[in-house]
Amino acid sequence: MRIAEGGVRNTVKNILLIIITLWLPVLVHAETAPQPEVLFEPQQPGPGDIMVVTVKNIAGAVEGTFNGKKVYFNPSRESLKAIVGIDLSVAPGKYEMEISAGGGSLRRTVQVVKKKYGLQRLTLPKDMVELTPENEARVEREQHKMAAIWPNESELVWAGNFINPREGEIVTQFGVKRIINKIPKNPHSGVDVSGKEGDPVHAPNNGIVALMDDQFYSGISVVLDHGQGIYTMFFHLSRILVSPGQKVKKGEVIALVGSTGRSTGAHLHWGARVQGAKVDPLELIKLKLE
Repeated sequence: MRIAEGGVRNTVKNILLIIITLWLPVLVHAETAPQPEVLFEPQQPGPGDIMVVTVKNIAGAVEGTFNGKKVYFNPSRESLKAIVGIDLSVAPGKYEMEISAGGGSLRRTVQVVKKKYGLQRLTLPKDMVELTPENEARVEREQHKMAAIWPNESELVWAGNFINPREGEIVTQFGVKRIINKIPKNPHSGVDVSGKEGDPVHAPNNGIVALMDDQFYSGISVVLDHGQGIYTMFFHLSRILVSPGQKVKKGEVIALVGSTGRSTGAHLHWGARVQGAKVDPLELIKLKLE
């Protein structure tokens, strides 16, 4: 009887040993499996900045939202990256980002910090500042027309790093507060680059011509849709060399510098929108996307 009991004990021990042997790698893997990681660059963006969100250790498709707007994650080596715009008008504070993948979700808080911009005083002809009822109506129509473009969930068109559409001196920085004829105006939503009449303007990345127009403030204007909510725009042109809906390649000459619209001399105004947010276009060309 004792021998039988000993045999049973040995059998049970062997079975337990087999079970432990089979499950040990699973348990070890579960304990050592890398946890999802979310990185922000910069960690504390300011109004007008562009933030790159990097997600690691997550398999499958990833989706996200920030401040009520969809953001797009694209493969980048062993991670996924998204370009997120922080609007120039957003108040400093804490904002939630939600990331969804594999049936689960992650929430992270983005701390937007205060950012100082300069002040610019200008003197322009009275009829360019104090509008007639006809011009006021025209400006309102044109603003609605421009606002209807973004945000737009269009397919990815851009590829790799964005480039500078025009090399030159920055004569007006992004975000500066403007006082024109002693009247406070909206902050400058792009950058002004020096240039001569007829100088070439290049596409900063692959895109599709989303808008061509001659507007009161911006003059002869063209807007490129680079996909996934990223747009660039070019104002005060003398001539446009592309057509509505045309696909353009990075570096292609799309227009010529001019002084149309509310302008005191030849220069290029270029701006950027990311998911509808007004952002500094110089930040766009600083991104390392390759």
